[in-house]
Amino acid sequence: MSNVKMCVGARSDTPYYMKHFDTQLYSIEELCYIITQNAFLLEEEDFDDNLIEWIRDRLHLNPLSDMLINLKNGNAGLFEIVMTILGYVGYNTEKEMREVRSLLEQSSHMDQFDKKLNKARMYLDQGKLSSAEEEYRYLEDSLPDGALNELAVVYHNQGVILARKFYFMEAAERFRKEYDIAHTKSALMSYMYAVRICMTEKQYIDYMADNKDAYLLSMELEKKMSDAGLIYDAGEDKHQLATLSVYKAEGNLTAYKDGMNEIIRNMKEEYRGMCS
Repeated sequence: MSNVKMCVGARSDTPYYMKHFDTQLYSIEELCYIITQNAFLLEEEDFDDNLIEWIRDRLHLNPLSDMLINLKNGNAGLFEIVMTILGYVGYNTEKEMREVRSLLEQSSHMDQFDKKLNKARMYLDQGKLSSAEEEYRYLEDSLPDGALNELAVVYHNQGVILARKFYFMEAAERFRKEYDIAHTKSALMSYMYAVRICMTEKQYIDYMADNKDAYLLSMELEKKMSDAGLIYDAGEDKHQLATLSVYKAEGNLTAYKDGMNEIIRNMKEEYRGMCS
């Protein structure tokens, strides 16, 4: 029984929505878990007055809420606030506490754009494509003129998002913008993958004939795609199913169910037509 941990405070019937991480919290331990899993991405705005009120009124942790209010009134930084919460609750191991401390110190030296890039990447890795797309759109519009390496990363990951949604032509445009900045083989290959999948055989051959750089890599691309079984018709049915998978992953169950019902109706009509 040595691994059993006592919970601190009450479990709230009313969840607290932590917008930054798109998460509903019901207990102070869940907040500690979010902190340890996302320490590199935490911002002072995550620990606002609404969270402190929820800790006091819903979790009945008045001593902790008083400590946080005093820290805020004294203009304490993110490090002091986070470590105060973790220290009070006692949910985390000493190793986890050290890791959080180290990540917070590293994060303090990052500018807002680096934090935004990490946040967008987190959403992308979690499959939250709409949230990632929103963050990358903000970065595309806001990055300073000289931040070309960061802009190339934005274009690449925008292309990844669009490709996962089966918008291959739009993805190709983003990969092309990445290549125009980075001039790397990997950027050009990403662009060619997207172009190859969304074009017919004739369109692709005509395109290769007019693009010398792409033509030199086309044989390598063909072999890789053939080995991976990626040369196929990216038709409307596959596009629709890919879009529905995104809806399901992001929790948009209404759109997911409506789309599945439409597919089933179309299949029934097609079957009736075959049998008539």
